[in-house]
Amino acid sequence: MSRQYWAETIAWATADGTAIANTTTETIIFPNIVIPANMLQDGRLIRLTSYGRQSTTATPTLTFRVRWGGVTGTVLAASPAIVTGSTVTNGMWRMESIIQVRTNGATGSVFCMGEVEITDDAAQSVGSATNATAVGIMGSAGASAPAAATVDLTADTALSITAQWSAASASNTLTGHIYYLEALN
Repeated sequence: MSRQYWAETIAWATADGTAIANTTTETIIFPNIVIPANMLQDGRLIRLTSYGRQSTTATPTLTFRVRWGGVTGTVLAASPAIVTGSTVTNGMWRMESIIQVRTNGATGSVFCMGEVEITDDAAQSVGSATNATAVGIMGSAGASAPAAATVDLTADTALSITAQWSAASASNTLTGHIYYLEALN
């Protein structure tokens, strides 16, 4: 059986996501992306990329996740809790993850890894570095010990991009502007 060997965009944003503000509840950034049943076969790769802006007060942390099955579904990848800058206004963020199907079926196996970058002109910290873009590596267990996740690939399922603030404040806001999902093979 042959496969296509070019990238194809299969889903994308046509409007901003709803702003996430004044909450510590994990919230979907964009409407769910529905992955059709049986689309993801063994070895299939998809890349999920999204961009947006965030504003803060104090120095809350921000955690991004990619989930299979909506906001309460299986975590495919999670960032560590990234310390944001204080009193940021419209700092930009970018998240990219690659999802590879290891085995398909009702008890399919997928492996997902990626990264998140958060930037602004205030002093951010990543470990001991300041005034640097905050980068968080994403995996199924956060920044360490990534592993495959078991998911049902035989049913139409929501793929979700979520974010979660550590502190609720009307000044802690995150908005998604762009996302796209590509089939890489």
